[in-house]
Amino acid sequence: MNFELFLIIATLCYSCLVILFIYGLTRTRDRAGHTTPFVSVIIAARNEENNIEDCLSSVLRQTYPANLFEVIVVDDNSTDSTAAICQRFMAQFPNLLCVSAPENDGLRGKPNALACGIDASHGEVILITDADCTVPSTWVECTAHRYEGNIGLIGGVTLQRNINWFEGMQSLDWAFILGMAASTAGLGHQHGSIGNNLSFRKKAYDQVGGYRKLKFSVTEDYTIVQAIIDSGEWDYIYPVDPKTTVESKPCPDWKMLLRQKHRWGKGALDMKISGFAIMAIGFCMHLAPFIMLYWGEVVLSASMLMVKFIFDYMFLYRFLKRVERLADLKWFYYFEVYFIIYVILLPFLVFFGGKVQWKGRSF
Repeated sequence: MNFELFLIIATLCYSCLVILFIYGLTRTRDRAGHTTPFVSVIIAARNEENNIEDCLSSVLRQTYPANLFEVIVVDDNSTDSTAAICQRFMAQFPNLLCVSAPENDGLRGKPNALACGIDASHGEVILITDADCTVPSTWVECTAHRYEGNIGLIGGVTLQRNINWFEGMQSLDWAFILGMAASTAGLGHQHGSIGNNLSFRKKAYDQVGGYRKLKFSVTEDYTIVQAIIDSGEWDYIYPVDPKTTVESKPCPDWKMLLRQKHRWGKGALDMKISGFAIMAIGFCMHLAPFIMLYWGEVVLSASMLMVKFIFDYMFLYRFLKRVERLADLKWFYYFEVYFIIYVILLPFLVFFGGKVQWKGRSF
């Protein structure tokens, strides 16, 4: 095969794909109304004593009336002071409830905790975040107002706090992935959401059987999203809005980051064919320049990488501008190096990386 032709085709396909993503961002089917459903915020927490206080402080101080939402923290068999911290907050906030997830309830891991929290909830709308996240004060209100008409599920953007290059490249990684999710949703081809900023009608959740009836996955967010969308009963939107953008703590080191990518990669095996096509184009684009370098085509390889960098920057710029996080672009060059490496290595990690290790459990 002519490797020069392969590189050119890979670059053209990738460039067209990113242009399509940029176009998709202009077509996000957002709708903000004035409906005020009762909302149940569910937080699964396992050994989160270092994070749960900041999380609860942000979730409980919302612009949405306190009598219209409840917060349910599910202690997922923590061995630290997570439960004690939650009990202290309960004394101050009457709309906060703390429950414990049974160890063996027919489910494993986070889906078990989420199912327990949803079982205890009273809301028409379920809104989920993680214990290592903080949310804006408008998060509940601006999500709830969008549940008009036949909206059954709403995806959400999560970025990461960053003060250095290691954290910054992770935040841009999430921006790229979730930007693609918002874009494909705008184009009418849903490709998942992230579970630390996800909401759905409880009726839609019950119709698909909830976590107890669905196939277990290490990426439980994708499973529930896919089930509700595939039911054909509900509309789905993915707003790109700073008023609903959640902030998460980044992985503290390479070991945790590797485990996160391993988990996400395993979960991605349940993707639609179109999702695999997107990943295949990305893999070829990232690998092709190094093949050409091996054959001594330095100028061509550098040129095609520069094309990739330009299109990546254009996409990230448009997405980050929408969520008012343009300052994160200062980490762009670190992100590109990291992006190239992990896209090439991810298939090998998924198929040869063994069991997923997460939160002290193996799956």
